[in-house]
Amino acid sequence: MNWRFALVVIFVLGSVELNAQRVGNPILLTGVVMDADQQKALPYVNIQLGGTVYGTASDSNGYFSIFINPGDTLRFTSIGYRPAYFVMPYEVSNKRYSLIQLMWQESILLPEVVVFPWPTLDHFKDAFLDAELPVTQDDIVREFQADVRQEVKANQLTEYEADQQRYQRLYELNLIFPPNNFLNPMRWSNFIRDVGKKE
Repeated sequence: MNWRFALVVIFVLGSVELNAQRVGNPILLTGVVMDADQQKALPYVNIQLGGTVYGTASDSNGYFSIFINPGDTLRFTSIGYRPAYFVMPYEVSNKRYSLIQLMWQESILLPEVVVFPWPTLDHFKDAFLDAELPVTQDDIVREFQADVRQEVKANQLTEYEADQQRYQRLYELNLIFPPNNFLNPMRWSNFIRDVGKKE
């Protein structure tokens, strides 16, 4: 039992000692990220410290600087390039280290595109006008809303005509003349308001 306890104590103390050495000696890593084929600086490359969410990015000239410990891994990523990795060596006597990190372009194969030219502009116009666009959910919603608006407008018109016929019938049954609203100021204000809305 005692030898197991002693083994655990040695293991814990050894790992604490290693972590203390590792964290206690940060090194300033400065460098430039470059395209391996064209030999030009790569701006805004994402540089992440392995196993963490910490890191930095290269500036517009490809330059970067970061404090890391010996044994840490840096991951370099950029759109259109394969990820690159750098492991900080343990055998560094100075507190500064310089690096030129090369990145290789990633080859992406796209599907073949066949272009069919049209003999004349008229043929192109006919083909363009005959093309059917795929129906999306937004198209269905717009078509439904247009149908609803048209139905509401038709119902409003029908109700207005029915009201006018009812009023006309009431005037005929009661033998009275319909009111003349030519001199009615309220009717004129409503008329002006409705004309303003249409504009």
